Amino acid sequence: MEWKESLIKSIIYRVITIFIGFFTAFIVTSDITIALGVASLTEFIQFINYFVYETIWTNMRIKKLKEQLTEEIRREIDLTINYEAILELSYEMSRTDTFIEKIYNSVVNFFNSLLKNEELKDFQEEISGHFEYFKFVHSDRNFSSSDL
Repeated sequence: MEWKESLIKSIIYRVITIFIGFFTAFIVTSDITIALGVASLTEFIQFINYFVYETIWTNMRIKKLKEQLTEEIRREIDLTINYEAILELSYEMSRTDTFIEKIYNSVVNFFNSLLKNEELKDFQEEISGHFEYFKFVHSDRNFSSSDL
């Protein structure tokens, strides 16, 4: 409905400006033919001017939209890379065989924070599998971890 309203408003505006141009030219020249010619010429020039103006603005909007889309795509790619890096890190941490309780607790805290992270909800099964493997590798150790 917006475009119809804009079209009607544009037509009404053009009719008003033609009348004002004609009336102004008639007051100055006192000749109907010259006044019609001036009003018509003025409207034609304004039409060309507005078309160029609107084209420039449209191109600027398109350029800005492309920049925004490019930024969104870059951000999505960055997130994908980060998720892959987190999964890789989770896998590597599951392979860590530590004999130091402090490091063991740090790895447990790392896994717990990954599993609590809502952004990683889609990857929790894989991360949980890595965590279970890590706990299995260390099941014979007597580390006191309240996070298990």
